[in-house]
Amino acid sequence: MASIDLTLQPLQGRDELAVLVVSPASQAGFTAPWPAALLELHGAWRRRFLLHHSGQEGALPAAVLEDYSEQLIRGLQQWFEHERWRPLHRALRLQPGLPLRLRLAPELRALEELPWETLPLDRPLWRLPPLDPPQPVAQVRSRRARLLVVVGHEQELDLEPEVEALQDLARRGRYSLRLLRGEAAGARTLQAVLAEEPGWDALIFLGHGDASPDQGGRLQLGDGSWVSGASLELPLRRAVDRGLTLVLLHCCLGIDLAHRCLAAGVAWVQVFRERVPDGAAALVCRRLLHELQAGRPLSLAQQRAASALEQPPWSGCRGLLSVYGHPDAPPFHWPRPREALGRRELLLAGKTAVVAYGLGHGVGWHVASNEGVTRWRLATTYARDSLKQLVVGEVWRRLAEELAALTDNTFLLNPVDVSRLDSSEILKQVDGGKNFECAYVDIYYDQRLRPLFFAKAIPFGLTPREQSAWLEYRRKGDDRPFRETVYARLQGGDLRLQQLRSFPISLTNGQMGGWFKKELSTLDDLRGLLMRIPGIGAEVLNAFGVKTDYSLNDGKVIPADEIQSRLSGGLLDAAEWIGPGDDVALGLHKAKAPFYYAPGWWEPSTTNELMVNRQRFEKLSPAHQKALETVCRSIYQWCQTEHDRRNMKALQQLKQNPEVKLRRFPPALMQAFEAESQRLLQEYERQDPLGFGYVYGEWRSFRKSIRDTIAVTQYQPDSPSG
Repeated sequence: MASIDLTLQPLQGRDELAVLVVSPASQAGFTAPWPAALLELHGAWRRRFLLHHSGQEGALPAAVLEDYSEQLIRGLQQWFEHERWRPLHRALRLQPGLPLRLRLAPELRALEELPWETLPLDRPLWRLPPLDPPQPVAQVRSRRARLLVVVGHEQELDLEPEVEALQDLARRGRYSLRLLRGEAAGARTLQAVLAEEPGWDALIFLGHGDASPDQGGRLQLGDGSWVSGASLELPLRRAVDRGLTLVLLHCCLGIDLAHRCLAAGVAWVQVFRERVPDGAAALVCRRLLHELQAGRPLSLAQQRAASALEQPPWSGCRGLLSVYGHPDAPPFHWPRPREALGRRELLLAGKTAVVAYGLGHGVGWHVASNEGVTRWRLATTYARDSLKQLVVGEVWRRLAEELAALTDNTFLLNPVDVSRLDSSEILKQVDGGKNFECAYVDIYYDQRLRPLFFAKAIPFGLTPREQSAWLEYRRKGDDRPFRETVYARLQGGDLRLQQLRSFPISLTNGQMGGWFKKELSTLDDLRGLLMRIPGIGAEVLNAFGVKTDYSLNDGKVIPADEIQSRLSGGLLDAAEWIGPGDDVALGLHKAKAPFYYAPGWWEPSTTNELMVNRQRFEKLSPAHQKALETVCRSIYQWCQTEHDRRNMKALQQLKQNPEVKLRRFPPALMQAFEAESQRLLQEYERQDPLGFGYVYGEWRSFRKSIRDTIAVTQYQPDSPSG
């Protein structure tokens, strides 16, 4: 979801911190002073907090503890207001209300224990784990909420009020409840129940907890035994596979347990960072559940629940509560039975109006069933679960999740799988506004849309930096980007696109040249090859005797999730997808095609857009229009950095794999490919001067201008620095 990300790292041998701020609008790196005095103040507060809540006669007075609490909070704010934090302050000022995500390196545990939540930020704040979790989050499931409650060892604890509150809500039909308590709440039982079908949406633990970085924290279960977070990681992974999204740990010292839950793929974890009085934990539990049941998003529910600790007798407890989120966590809202029923009724009532188009998905519901809620149908070719591990497969999911989060669930997208339709047909339906309001599809696979390829990928075309600028390019006097002036110029049959707007939403950066079963030395080595490759790149290779998608797959592109099986099964001799990260995710390095070529000259910087019906967009409220633009811009930037991150990691793995042979296309082949690409582009210009030629001429002029500019302004290192 759209956010401002704040990352802190230690600087070896220096009393400073390295700080990185990344937002949808900017990125900044700087240093901040080490808060030695603040950490001493935190230690002093902690000692007095424990004395006050020890229960011993003559314990520290509440007024003294409150004074130290105020000193700690004020000290944190003063450190945060230091002038060296200005780049962050600027990002916060320019993007009001956007959530702040805080990540602290493992070495900064002392800073992680500070009450960052007390900063006056006027926005949600949650914490990220120190390191990226290896496990993905659960897919949101449409079902009545299922809640697993584990009651720990109850010696010296009064947990009855919390248990009764949970059971009361279950009796009123708010969710399905399973309670593990006493001897039934042992380690083996807990591990088995976590893996049960159909799974759990949320897990609540009530009881004693303890810190233990090496073991991932510890919980004392109902039978008196202690269980480590590390031993629960595998059962939690299984629970995540079945839908577990939220873990509420109402126990002491929960930071290590939060890290372990996130590592297992849990999307959201709420914890108390310090030791907490059981009465305070009970109050927060009841208040939090009340806020979630009322439909509040988790970040707001947590803030309201924490505010209950600002009142007597909970001196010093302000700021003890933290929410941790997985980097890929979707927004969390408690499933509400009435809303779920309303949607089912709407779907049933709309059966007679459903237009199927052989998709296997109804597309008949989009009218807002709740006043003030906008629902759009999103056509996408990436809706299949087999593609969700790919960056391009995450885009539409992030779009729906972040848009809902940014608009407090008042702008919702319903994805529809349109992988069986041609891109031309999909855009016609978006343009008409009858079946889809927007679409995220691969336009450059459809030959009837060649003039639009310049906003996607052109052989030997623009670099990622140049392509990003091209998408925003406007001629003097134009009121919209040049790319949007092209739609009305498309020709061919009944293809008339008069009502389209577009928002750039994904960028792959540079790509690889594909996997080949044999090494390439001359053009003769290409003749007769069967290769999965779409678009103009395929037409270039056709000239050298390569048979590609349109002749191999009945005129359609071979889907990404079929590449590995066809390549390893002998139906293909070569195939390309994107780059190391997504190629490895598809298993292409195991497909018996060991020669991995670079570069992907046919798609040097592939971009995709969210295509939107103009009239429907103009009917949106200004806030929803801005939200859609902001989220698209955020995801575009995320795609660029995420591809780089995954590619760096995967390429290192491939370099160490003796069965993978990295190669570059020989210069003679590259020269031949470029010459044929130019010939084809000129031929398309001759065939369609008002469409393809209109764009090609402007594109060439832009390319010359931006490259002249970059040649003057861009620093170019002579060689990699050591």
